[in-house]
This record gives sequence, structure tokens and C-alpha cells, in this order.
Amino acid sequence: MEVNTIKVEIRKHHVTPGVNVLDLHIDANGEKIIKQTQHKDIDRAYQKFVEEIIRVSKELAEAPLEGHKMEEV
Repeated sequence: MEVNTIKVEIRKHHVTPGVNVLDLHIDANGEKIIKQTQHKDIDRAYQKFVEEIIRVSKELAEAPLEGHKMEEV
């Protein structure tokens, strides 16, 4: 697996109240996606994306490092 960049940023639109700006930069496994989109809090696709990115992030954060012995700090 080759991962060069994966960056997800969501921020409030600086001019339009109630609108979120999603910046997505992915350069991994031969895929290159550089996209900026705008979504309201009530957009179902936006809500699902946020829920999924939280779920995947938690799963990865809690996963042990495979093939390496972890030391307790």
C-alpha cells in the first residue's frame, strides 16, 4: 500500500452562515483526489461522511500496530 497524502478538512464557510467547506486531498494507491465541496449541516451525504470518517478514525486509532511489539508508556 502506498500512501503519500490523505488530508480531510472541514471548516465553516467564512461568508455564508450554515455552510461547511470540505477539502479532500488523497494521493494513495494510485488514486489522486483533490476536491473542495460545500455542504449544509442538514445534507444527508455530508452527515454520513462525517459519521463514517469518525468511525474509521476511531477504528484506526484503536488498532494495534501489526508486526511490531508495542511498549507501554
